[in-house]
Amino acid sequence: MKNLNLDTIKEDLWGIQEESEDVHWYTDSEDGTDSLINALDGDEDEAYEFKMAFADLCAECEQMIEDLNEEWVPECFDIFFVAAGAGNSYGGLLGYDAWEQDYFGLSCTDAYAEDEAKKKLKQMTKDDMIAAARQCFKVYHAYIGLRNRYDSLKAAIDILRDQNTGYLQVVREIEKLYEAVSKNVYSRSEYSKESQDWKRYTDALPQEAWIA
Repeated sequence: MKNLNLDTIKEDLWGIQEESEDVHWYTDSEDGTDSLINALDGDEDEAYEFKMAFADLCAECEQMIEDLNEEWVPECFDIFFVAAGAGNSYGGLLGYDAWEQDYFGLSCTDAYAEDEAKKKLKQMTKDDMIAAARQCFKVYHAYIGLRNRYDSLKAAIDILRDQNTGYLQVVREIEKLYEAVSKNVYSRSEYSKESQDWKRYTDALPQEAWIA
């Protein structure tokens, strides 16, 4: 529940937007050692889809930040989801304090969030409560949808980056050993240390490491 307040949501959206822009740099890099296309075995279509997914996410985060600043968001947003049942978990949560950016008692130190939030919401008219509830859930669904999409895309891109880095290390090691074994007639002998190192390393490589 701590993250379901406007300040934290806006801050998180800025972070997602910044990370998405970093992926643009990653996918547009001219350096082949840091290229998403390399990690995807040269599949440019799939790399383009990744790039566009992050571009869309970046634009939607920017739009949501703008909407949160310009559109109506109920004043009760920070306590609405607390009143919806936060007190049922872990023995109850204390009220959200916007200054401290954490949950504390809204009226006294031992006041649980759910009870205090309900007191404040009961002061609203039924029509105002319905309108506020509708808008609170709109914000919630929009934010959670963006957050989940980012988490999934980020996990995928991190795996590809790690995979790409591993293959590049293999390529560098192959080049290093090949240069050593090709240095002179003695190093090319099958009994030389260079040839033995080359054979031991290449025999242990998986088949996909030789894909150009």
